[in-house]
Amino acid sequence: MKTLIIYKSYHHLSTEKLAKTMAETMKAKLVKVDDAQPEMLSEYDLIGFGSGIYNYNHHKDLIKFIENMSSMDKKVFIFSTSGNFRERHHNLIKEKLNQKGCKIIDEFNCFGEFRPLGFNLDVNGPLAFIFGKNKGHPDAKDLENAREFAKSLLNE
Repeated sequence: MKTLIIYKSYHHLSTEKLAKTMAETMKAKLVKVDDAQPEMLSEYDLIGFGSGIYNYNHHKDLIKFIENMSSMDKKVFIFSTSGNFRERHHNLIKEKLNQKGCKIIDEFNCFGEFRPLGFNLDVNGPLAFIFGKNKGHPDAKDLENAREFAKSLLNE
């Protein structure tokens, strides 16, 4: 199965770690959303879309890319890193992909390091939004979970 993974990762590159791990496991082509072209999608059987979660949604550049895609009957998967996971964080991207005719086969999320002021004291509760949390994530266990997730997609 020919696979493409399109992602947006900056700040701490947490999502890039996931994307690289999945791409290596699946022998997929890995492309940053800034370098992706909608016309390249037709060459692939399975396409992954991922980014960090910003203001409860995937990165705006990834959403804009999906909005600019042509409708297509493709299998896709979604992934993200976030300070905390809530099912609703994937709702917007799922809606946009469904509008394009894509079949979402699975989704993956793990914690990403959150450092709002450039440092992470790994604090819980409301002060985490000032002092940071999830230090060191994605960690080895998160990346192993990403590998297992990627392997499971190859059987779809």
